[in-house]
Amino acid sequence: MEDKKTIRKKVLAARDRLTEDERRQLSLKIRDRFFALPKVAAARRVLLFLAFGSEVDTWLLLEQALALGKEAAAPVTLPKTKELVFYPIRTRDEAREGHWGILEPRRESEPISPGSPDVVVVPGVAFDPKGNRIGYGGGYYDRFLAGKAASAWKVGICFDLQLLEDLPRAEHDVPVDAVVTETKTIVVGRD
Repeated sequence: MEDKKTIRKKVLAARDRLTEDERRQLSLKIRDRFFALPKVAAARRVLLFLAFGSEVDTWLLLEQALALGKEAAAPVTLPKTKELVFYPIRTRDEAREGHWGILEPRRESEPISPGSPDVVVVPGVAFDPKGNRIGYGGGYYDRFLAGKAASAWKVGICFDLQLLEDLPRAEHDVPVDAVVTETKTIVVGRD
């Protein structure tokens, strides 16, 4: 099995080859599959990352969540403590450039304390059908998912090209409960 660094490099290169139009069309399909999940439909609040580079366009998920009357929140990265703190967000105008140039919500309100039955949309470079993921290497999401978001339902979203058969997993890696691509919805079954 390839190591995480090799997988990261290959998958990111493949994802970066998608055109902007391809990413948008695939992201729309992912959005529709995501909101078709019963636990997402029942959730009051969706915590999602704000897309960066060639990632799935999560702004489409944000717009749909709000249209469905759900609350939405996105992370602010705290590099000193290696934590993620989620704040409410409704529009792009409420975002500013944060750590690593990734957009983050402004800290103009109280942070969100995630819990059940909230849904957390989890970023990743690659996922497998068992819910394992390879992130970007900082461990921010693994710490968040194991701690503050332990009781939330975790959904990885990615393009088909990011869904691999089997990924290496370290002890501290936190798997997701479902993976959604443009053609597949995999519920892992850890309830």
